[in-house]
Amino acid sequence: MTFIALDDEPLALVLIRKFAQDLPEWNLLATFTDAAEASVFLQNNTVDLLLSDINMPDVNGLQFVRDLPDEHPMVIFVTAYKEHAHEGFNLDVVDYLVKPVSPERFTKALQKAADLLELRRRAEANALAPADDHFFVFSEYQQVKIVVKDILYMESMGDYVKIFLAAQSKPIMTLERLKNFAERLQSKGFRRIHRSYLVNENRVEARQKSRVKVSGVWLPVGEAYG
Repeated sequence: MTFIALDDEPLALVLIRKFAQDLPEWNLLATFTDAAEASVFLQNNTVDLLLSDINMPDVNGLQFVRDLPDEHPMVIFVTAYKEHAHEGFNLDVVDYLVKPVSPERFTKALQKAADLLELRRRAEANALAPADDHFFVFSEYQQVKIVVKDILYMESMGDYVKIFLAAQSKPIMTLERLKNFAERLQSKGFRRIHRSYLVNENRVEARQKSRVKVSGVWLPVGEAYG
C-alpha cells in the first residue's frame, strides 16, 4: 500500500516519515511542501492514500481535495485546526488527525485506511460475476445480488457507490468506484451522465439539456458528459 504526504511544515513531514518507518505494510512514496508538485505526482503515479495538511500558504487542503479528479486516493487530513473536522468528513475522508499526532493515533488512522482499501479491492474483485444478467457487490458485510435490468441509476459518494433499484426504496451502498461500474456496464446500456451519476438508459423517462429523469428523479447532466 502506498501513500504520499503534503504539508507546508518540513518538520511535520519529518515526523510522518518517522512514523512510516514503523509501518512496513505502507510505502511512503514522497513528501511535498508544495501542493502543485503533489498534484503533478498524483497525476502521474498510482497512490492509495494522501495525507494532507489543511492550512497551507499556497492552497487550502480542503479545496485541494475537492479539486482532485473523481478517481483519487483515499484522504487523511493532518492539521492543527479542529474546526475543519466537519467539513473534512463531508469530503468522505478516511480520518482527521489533529496535531500533534501521536504514533498510536497515526497507526490507527493508517490501519483504518488499510482496512478500507482491502474492502475496496475485495469489492472490485467481486463486482461483476460471469453472468450477463446480474452481479454481486459487497455491502453490509455480505455479498448482495444485483440484477442489471433492475438498476435505475448509480450515484458516486466518494469511495462508495449507491445503487438505486426498481421496487426498492433503500439503495445498496458498496465500496467501489463509479468508473469501474461505468466501464463494465457500458455494453449493457448504461451511460455516465455526470461525474457522480451512471444511469440505465432503458430507465430514462425524460430528457432536458442539463438533466434526465429516472423513476421520477431528475439527475444532473455534466457538461463533459452531455
